[in-house]
Amino acid sequence: MIRAIVWDWGGVFQRTEDHGPRHALDAALGLEPGSVERAVFESAVWEQASIGRCPAEEAWTTIVAALGYPLAQIDAFVAQFFAGDHVDPTLVDLTRWMRAQGLIVGLLSNAPPGRSASANAAARWGMEGLFDVQVFSYEVGALKPDPRMYAAILQKLGVAPAEALFIDDSPKNVAGAEAVGMQAIRFTGVPALLAELRERGLPTPPDPA
Repeated sequence: MIRAIVWDWGGVFQRTEDHGPRHALDAALGLEPGSVERAVFESAVWEQASIGRCPAEEAWTTIVAALGYPLAQIDAFVAQFFAGDHVDPTLVDLTRWMRAQGLIVGLLSNAPPGRSASANAAARWGMEGLFDVQVFSYEVGALKPDPRMYAAILQKLGVAPAEALFIDDSPKNVAGAEAVGMQAIRFTGVPALLAELRERGLPTPPDPA
């Protein structure tokens, strides 16, 4: 019996729906489209920030400097980098609905901390309090699919692995959850997710009339 739902953040709740702002940064720096995105997400310093070994501000400073972007405009760079990202309101409503049905809801994310000490991924989007519990890789010192991440969220939720359903867009993270005994769904979109939840006998909101 599923007692808890565990969500991923980036690629699920928060998704890049418009790559235009990042491509504009590429163009301003004379780079091929996608270069700035890779310089952020594939950098060693981003990984270090994500496991708590480097402050987020230091990571951004290192990345921006390596790209040759003016450090005096780092705030504008970060704002433009995320300008095409949005939080899916349907998943926000679904999470609130699930909690109202008695399910425990958790967040398990590899997102690094925010540039301010108090800002985690959910809080930066005004979603603080949406989840019953949250676990971030920078708190654990490991990234999904490391088993320590799943163990940390299960401990906070107070449920056995088989009582938790994990939802993530990464196949390797889904496989990692299944390897520790959790049920898991790969997120490919809201309609497919709702259909999968119904197939598993989990409550979903009624379709609008």
